[in-house]
Amino acid sequence: MSFTATYKQLFEVQLFHNYFLNDGTSTFSLMNDSDKKKQLKLYDSHGLFDIIPTQDSILKMAGHKIFFKIHKSGFSAYCKITDGTANTPFIVLPDDLKLKFVLKTKDNLFGNYTDLKASGSNVFYFGNTKPSTEGASFEYIAKSNQNKLVTDAHQISTTGSTAMIDNLKGSNSIGVFGIVQLNMIGDTADLSILTAQGKLKNQLPTFKIHFNNRESFWRYKNASDDTEIFTTATTNPLTKFGFVEVTHNGDKFPNPNANHLIPDNNNFFSEIYI
Repeated sequence: MSFTATYKQLFEVQLFHNYFLNDGTSTFSLMNDSDKKKQLKLYDSHGLFDIIPTQDSILKMAGHKIFFKIHKSGFSAYCKITDGTANTPFIVLPDDLKLKFVLKTKDNLFGNYTDLKASGSNVFYFGNTKPSTEGASFEYIAKSNQNKLVTDAHQISTTGSTAMIDNLKGSNSIGVFGIVQLNMIGDTADLSILTAQGKLKNQLPTFKIHFNNRESFWRYKNASDDTEIFTTATTNPLTKFGFVEVTHNGDKFPNPNANHLIPDNNNFFSEIYI
């Protein structure tokens, strides 16, 4: 006699970045479904972040028959389902059960091509409940159907950041960029993972953490003597794929990479040597 266990997806978190998903000046969110699929084939969020469940969450997932899986567009959690049912967890998931995941940047150039101004040690927090340390301006994690990008408003207060870091153990507390914390019951029904009856939802709760790519002025220089050829009059988007056409005196010029970015007050300049 053999036995099989049925697991169902509990939630999904999409982890997107426009530096990799946009195609030159074509924005990912405005693409048709076919073009989006093409861009997603080239994309791997695992190259951007280490996604690490906290020690406490690992124990909670094991105790509630939940497993965690990283995929190219983010990560998901799956829950064991009671035999003969479609949405009833094998082990009851308490309303106050929360799962926490640490985000650590892997790419040293992340700050160059990401449209964020925040600095300091405060962490970015993506959650479906508001921490008690935060005020009315708190930004909840976005749902996948919302056209919302990560902004500096997702960086929580110093008090909140300290509390979050202090609750982490060992190496989890080192080099933290952000924290994803999802409660089974969120502050609104739309943000909740479970129904009010404690069952999995028929429609998968899908959240989104979507970073925008930075724009910069492009400054072209002579490689031989470091003199300036020209600087673009307007900013252009930094993208991994695609091409932004730049012309000057009838000549076409190349696009910069993300390596050489120079901040100047509230502006950023990308330098390209010819």
